[in-house]
Amino acid sequence: MLKVVSLRTEYLENPLGLDTQKPRLGWKLRCDGRNVIQTAYQVQASATESFTNMIWDSGKVETDKPQGILYEGAELKSLERIYWRVKVWSNHEEESTFSDPVFFETGLLNASDWKARWIEPEKEVDIHAYKPAPYIRKEFTVKKGLKSARACLTSKGLYSFYLNGIEGTDHLFTPGFTSYYKRLQYQVYDVTSFLQEGANALGVILGDGWWRGATGGASLKNNFGYKVAFLGQLVLDYEDGSREIIGSDASFKTSHGPLLKSDMKAGDLYDARINIEGWNQPSYDDSSWEPAQLAADGFDNLIATRSVAVRERERFTPKVIRTPNGEMILDFGQNIAGWVEMKVQGDAGTEIVLIHGEALDMHGNFTLQNLASHGTLEDFQEVHYITSGHGVESYRPRFSIFGFRYVLVKNYPGEIIPENFTGVAVYSDLDETGDFTCSNPLITKLVSNSKWSQKGNFMEVPTDCPTRERAGWTGDAQVFARTASDFMNVYPFFEKWMADVAAEQFTDGSVGSTVPTVIGHHSVEEWQRFMEQNNNPMVAMRRPKPGTASILDGSAGWGDAAVIIPWTMYLCYGDKAIVERQFDSAKAWVDYMAACAKNANELYQDSPAYQNFTDGELDADYIWDTRFHWGEWLETDTEFSDLMAVLSKTKGNHPDVSTAYFAYSTRLLEEMASVLGKTEEEAKYQALYEKIKRVYNQYFIKDDGSILEGRQAPNVRALAFGLAYEEKQQAVADRLAQLVVEQNYHLNTGFLSTPFILQVLADYGYADIAFRLLEQDTCPSWLFAVSKGATTIWESWKGISPDGELSGSLNHYSYGAVCDFLFSGIAGIRPVWEKPGYKHFILKPMVGGTLTQASATYESLYGTIASSWEKTNQAVNYRFEVPANTIATIMLPGHQEDLQQVSIEFPDARYENGRIVCTAGSGEYQFTILVGRVAAQ
Repeated sequence: MLKVVSLRTEYLENPLGLDTQKPRLGWKLRCDGRNVIQTAYQVQASATESFTNMIWDSGKVETDKPQGILYEGAELKSLERIYWRVKVWSNHEEESTFSDPVFFETGLLNASDWKARWIEPEKEVDIHAYKPAPYIRKEFTVKKGLKSARACLTSKGLYSFYLNGIEGTDHLFTPGFTSYYKRLQYQVYDVTSFLQEGANALGVILGDGWWRGATGGASLKNNFGYKVAFLGQLVLDYEDGSREIIGSDASFKTSHGPLLKSDMKAGDLYDARINIEGWNQPSYDDSSWEPAQLAADGFDNLIATRSVAVRERERFTPKVIRTPNGEMILDFGQNIAGWVEMKVQGDAGTEIVLIHGEALDMHGNFTLQNLASHGTLEDFQEVHYITSGHGVESYRPRFSIFGFRYVLVKNYPGEIIPENFTGVAVYSDLDETGDFTCSNPLITKLVSNSKWSQKGNFMEVPTDCPTRERAGWTGDAQVFARTASDFMNVYPFFEKWMADVAAEQFTDGSVGSTVPTVIGHHSVEEWQRFMEQNNNPMVAMRRPKPGTASILDGSAGWGDAAVIIPWTMYLCYGDKAIVERQFDSAKAWVDYMAACAKNANELYQDSPAYQNFTDGELDADYIWDTRFHWGEWLETDTEFSDLMAVLSKTKGNHPDVSTAYFAYSTRLLEEMASVLGKTEEEAKYQALYEKIKRVYNQYFIKDDGSILEGRQAPNVRALAFGLAYEEKQQAVADRLAQLVVEQNYHLNTGFLSTPFILQVLADYGYADIAFRLLEQDTCPSWLFAVSKGATTIWESWKGISPDGELSGSLNHYSYGAVCDFLFSGIAGIRPVWEKPGYKHFILKPMVGGTLTQASATYESLYGTIASSWEKTNQAVNYRFEVPANTIATIMLPGHQEDLQQVSIEFPDARYENGRIVCTAGSGEYQFTILVGRVAAQ
């Protein structure tokens, strides 16, 4: 039976507040049988769920495309709900019924739709001090016959809102984190069910958030401004066709309440003795509250939300531990980003303190020392709750979030019991798509750890860690983007963030190391104040005038996120919209690299590249040997304490790294131009790429395959990026394998090349070494951390050293990028560049190491792809699942004589490079490889 399921608009389920006239529609097919392909679809759109008021009918459109279908109905109006459904036809001459309807709603499509005014609840503020959270309220009347109600809300800072005492949404940390001066999101909510005929009340609480709270490793404050502000309007539509708008203005009243501090990083101070019960309900006495002040801000930077909603997710009950030094600790068993829900009963004025951390020290005591690389940690990840004394009280943070497994509890009245504390994971609620298990439980746990690091760091933006810095580091994001797409549907998440990468790109084309930047300020006023007090020239270079790149921006491997992430999203999801939107940004980055390469570096003036010309051009003009770069970053034999010494020695200059990324991004830009039909740019960047590749082979890759003595990373990069000429590739791979063996089957790579090392070794004949490296469990290795009890990925290979010393964040996803090898290498699930988004994909599993079984599933935009194998003494059994409307190329290890058996079912079966290759449509397949024989089922 043919059925259409999983209808999505803009990758979201029933989204509200879209600001596009042509939303993208998509669906999946569910069916019985094999080799099912969609041959046509018909989309209908209606103003009513019953489809009695049809506004668009596509008719029968002959195509096998079920994703990225543009809505082509009448021009959309603001706050308009559109229901849509779809039916399809298949190559088996089946016709489905229409799907169940879904809907989308538009937001405020024109600035003139905003009737509200920006309001500020604070008059004067102490810019150095923590501020109490402003509370805002407005009473209003709803007439009889309310048909629908929408709340359109945003803020400078964070907001949460209530209607008649009930919280209006489960979305958290709204309006999200963007480059606020250019892209401030607003959200739209359906609040019809919250309202009643007669008196109603809107209540709003504002938090400091990313706007003025502590951000980045240096805990920079007032990044965007000194005061928080609110903008919102309720749009009430009545059955008689009338519309009423209640917009924020000077009639809104404001005061303070029990939330006296709400810094995302430092934490909360909540005094429950301050009683404002009923403040968000009608008939509350607000005579002592002050009127809000009107602000002059406009609406030009407002955009409809593109955030995937942040929500509470998994919940954990702790074990209670008394540590050797006598402290009481909660151990939640999993390192998460989120908060603790606490219940307490005590005398009025009792101040309970919760301090959140990732680790116990070697003696078993609570510590934050691993997070103190930027200095002593004070006022960090703490909740201070002062009891009211009225029975059992409950508390959880609202505008703060912490990275933790352990919580130190101080001054709790009575017995500390697990039932009174619940750890709650909080992150962007992305659809989970992939999983991998195998016979080695440490590798299976590695997958879980990587997934948890993604959850802990995908909260609005892709952060490095949820504790010390919480910054959108571009380099970390680009190395993990492919693995992130294995675990979750990250297309909308990255599409939103990449728009901010482009928005914050500097005029010379360079890209920030963090986006939105937390290295420097956005607020010119705050920057000027800071500079008047600063007398450290190095700090001045790190925090230049807003809009100007700092010395730490524009680094190879970090800025390349502008190219690599859009291309990765296109490859994994098949939607070229992100390529179209980001092309100019990607081009500006590559042009920036090309301009930097033409600048001479006096350190290398005597090198051959500065003496030699090819076709009238100086070879050094295609080597990027200028500007600061982070380099490979945190290689296994580099400690945090060594980094400044290394940077001083190299002056932050790593030509082997920067030139390789110069070449790689240029090649990807050429591919992007090809996808978009930009033939002139394609030819231009293809020529540029060939020049960079030539000089890289000439000046970096030696005849014996070595690049930098003793370093694995350059060899990995040269092969993974396709830089080495064909005649040099095997020598480069041989030298890499030799370097791994010389390290006793250990890594010495860092952030940038670690994701590729296993696949590169396997591709060039060293699968046995790749598996030994993967299964290595002594330091440094992936499984060392697992064997030490890690539940997330560590920032440093020695996050907890063999002798128990702590170093760095214990929740950094970068090294977890190896998990893509588990999906694409061991399970063999790989997209095909020519048919991206897994419309056509490869199943090329790899058996090796001590593994006897491996299994992966991936929920693509077309449906479930599954690949598993099990090895016995007699055979290897393979099982595959191919979703409807896709084609898989299956590539199995075998022998020439095995073709006859496979060809019975697969007429196109052939033997290539030691593998039996065949093509399969949708369905489930099983192959058993025996000695000299293959059976297909």
